[in-house]
Amino acid sequence: MISRSSLSRRALLCGAGSFFLAGRSSSAACSGGIVAMDWVSGQNLLALGVQPATLPELERYRSLVVEPVLSPSVAELGLRSEPNLELIDRLRPCLIVYSDDFAMAAGQLAAIAPTHRFDAGVVAGENHLTSGGNALVALAARIGDPGRFYAFQESFDAEMQQARARLAAYDGRPLLLATVIDGRRLLVFGKNSLFQNVLDQLGIKNAWDGYTSQYGHTTVTADQLSRHPQARLLCIGDTSSEKLDMLLAAPVIKSLPFIRENRLVRIEDVLFYGGLPPAKRFARLVSTALAGKASP
Repeated sequence: MISRSSLSRRALLCGAGSFFLAGRSSSAACSGGIVAMDWVSGQNLLALGVQPATLPELERYRSLVVEPVLSPSVAELGLRSEPNLELIDRLRPCLIVYSDDFAMAAGQLAAIAPTHRFDAGVVAGENHLTSGGNALVALAARIGDPGRFYAFQESFDAEMQQARARLAAYDGRPLLLATVIDGRRLLVFGKNSLFQNVLDQLGIKNAWDGYTSQYGHTTVTADQLSRHPQARLLCIGDTSSEKLDMLLAAPVIKSLPFIRENRLVRIEDVLFYGGLPPAKRFARLVSTALAGKASP
C-alpha cells in the first residue's frame, strides 16, 4: 500500500511548475498532446489517465508491457533507440515526457517543446514503490492535475488488497523469480528489484539470496537454482516454448525438486522497472498464478 506520507515533498515541488492550467485537461490545453519518448513515460502517463499522442514500438508495447492499455489513436514514434524527432516537431506537442534513457538528449527535446523528466530511479532510503510514487506525483503535478495521482493510488492500493486476499490460502513457499533467456541461462530477480518490493507487500519470501546488480537482477546458469530445492519457480514472461522446453530438458533442471514436484508457475510479461504501473500488474499476475497453491 502506498502511504501518502511516504511520498516526498521533493516530488510535489518538482512538479510545481506545471505547464497546464490547473483544472484543465491536457487535451483542452494543447492540441499537440503529450509525447512519451519511451515505454516507462507512456506507462505512467496512462496510469494517470492520459493517452500519449505518440509512443515508440507500439506493437512491442502491446505484447510486452501490455498495461495500461494504449488507445488505437496513439501514433507510432519509431524505435526506442531512434525515435522520430521530425514527427514530434510536426505534432507541436505541449509536453514531452522522457525517462533517464533520454537524459543526454534533453536539450534537443527542449528545443522542440517543454519537457518533463520522469525519474523513477531508487534513491537512498527508498524502494521502487516509493520512488515510483514520487515520480508519478511529480508527473501528475506537471500536467496540472495532482488529483490524477490519488485516483491511481486508490486503484493501486485496491489491487494490492485483492492480491493479498487471493493469496490467503498460499502455502508460503519462497519463490525464485526468473525470466528464461535460453536453454541454460535465466535472469533472476532478488533484492533491490521492483518484484522484490511487491513480494514484500504480499508477504512472500524471495528464495534468491545471492548477488544481484543495483537494478535487482543477475544472470545465472540453470545449475545455480539447485541451491534452492524447496522453492517454487516463477517464470516471468511469455518466453517461447522452445526456450522453456530446452531449459526443462537439461538434466540438472529435470532433477530439481521444484520441477519433479510440479512447482513451476508461469506468468505473462511484466516490465521489471518503471515504478507503480508494472508493480500493479505484477501483483495481480503473481497472486492469481499462486492462488490456492499448496505444498505437494
